[in-house]
Amino acid sequence: MPFQVRLLMNAVAGGLLLAALAYDWLGNLAHELIGTAMFALLIFHNTFNRRWYGSTARKGGRDLRGWLNIVTIGALAAAMLSLLVTSLIISRSLFSLLPIASSFGARQLHAQAAYWALVIVAVHVGMRWAMIMASMRAWLRLGAPSVGRTWILRALALAVAAYGVHSWMVMGTGSRLMAEMTLNLWNFEEAALRFFLHQGAIVALFVSLGHYAIRLMQLRRNGAS
Repeated sequence: MPFQVRLLMNAVAGGLLLAALAYDWLGNLAHELIGTAMFALLIFHNTFNRRWYGSTARKGGRDLRGWLNIVTIGALAAAMLSLLVTSLIISRSLFSLLPIASSFGARQLHAQAAYWALVIVAVHVGMRWAMIMASMRAWLRLGAPSVGRTWILRALALAVAAYGVHSWMVMGTGSRLMAEMTLNLWNFEEAALRFFLHQGAIVALFVSLGHYAIRLMQLRRNGAS
């Protein structure tokens, strides 16, 4: 299957994760359907990338970037596993017949795992952003990147990341990652679009952090060689 098609499917899975955060807007059944579709795409993604696991098991991390990649994917796997297990525990629609008792703790862990998954997915994407952009340029036949276009995109990324810092505080994401009780409840009847804009900006912030962390590692390695 072409890389661009797999990339599109991964983007859909990420979009579903983002959409699932709007539980109060979607309702329980839609939330569970979205989550189930996301996990189906996640299984597909890991099936296509199964060779990476075997290669990593044999070779491990060759450098700092390799180890950072392993840690990021391990953290993402832990977050997704927590999300899956708690989904089955607290299900009230698709898997409600399972003989598992729901609990407040499971619901709290489910929400916490969802926000951790969002952040880690963004970092994971950022670490591969150069490869993604190279593939998209080849697919769209844009040719080699120009200096002007590069600086325009960097300025845009900086502006969106700055808004992501603002969104981080507005949405109380730090408290949600720590599973702290918060009264910061979003009014979807008045501002559903702003909810997704804020969450998208937070994703963009961590994509930028992941991308430029890799860039700094490359510059440091090239300077040392």
